[in-house]
Amino acid sequence: MMLARVVRIGVVVGILALVVTLALAFRRDPHDIRTGTVNKPAPAFTLQRLDGSGQVSLADLEGKVVVMNFFASWCLPCIQENPALVRVYERYRSSDVVMVGVNYQESRENGIAYVERMGMAWTTVADDDGRVALSYGVFGPPETFFIGTDGIIAGRHIGPIDEETLVTAIEKLRGQASSR
Repeated sequence: MMLARVVRIGVVVGILALVVTLALAFRRDPHDIRTGTVNKPAPAFTLQRLDGSGQVSLADLEGKVVVMNFFASWCLPCIQENPALVRVYERYRSSDVVMVGVNYQESRENGIAYVERMGMAWTTVADDDGRVALSYGVFGPPETFFIGTDGIIAGRHIGPIDEETLVTAIEKLRGQASSR
C-alpha cells in the first residue's frame, strides 16, 4: 500500500517535471535561437552535386552573395517554403546572388525526385552524412544561411522562410557589397 502510494507520487512528479520542461521549451521562438555561426566565416565545404554532375565548393562562390538552404524531401516545412525560394531564385538568377540547396541526410534518389517535383533550378548538393550541416550548426531542415561576399555568415533563418525575408536579407548583403 505504501509502495503503491510512493510510485503514484513519483509518476505524478515525473509528469509534472515533463510538462514544465516542455512548457518552457515551447515558449521559445526557434527563430531566436542564437548560435555561434552568425558573424563568423562560413565553414568551407566541397560537396557532390545532387545529380552527380560534379562538385560545388564554397570557395567557388567567393565574391558572391550566397543563400544556402538546407532541405529534405521528408521535411513538410521545406515544401511550404519552396514557392518563395523558387520566386527569389527567378528574381536573382542573373545577378551576383547564388542559391545553393543542401539536401540533408537522405538518399540521392529521394533528393533528386524532390528537386524535380518542386522545380528547384538552382544548384543542389548532397550532404549525405550531415557533416556540412553540423559545421553550420543546423538543428534540422529547413534552415537558410546568408553568406556575404566576404565569406562571413551574415544571417540565419530557422524554419520555413518567406519571400520578404529572403529579399530583405539578400538586398542588405548586396548593399554592403556595393559600399565596399
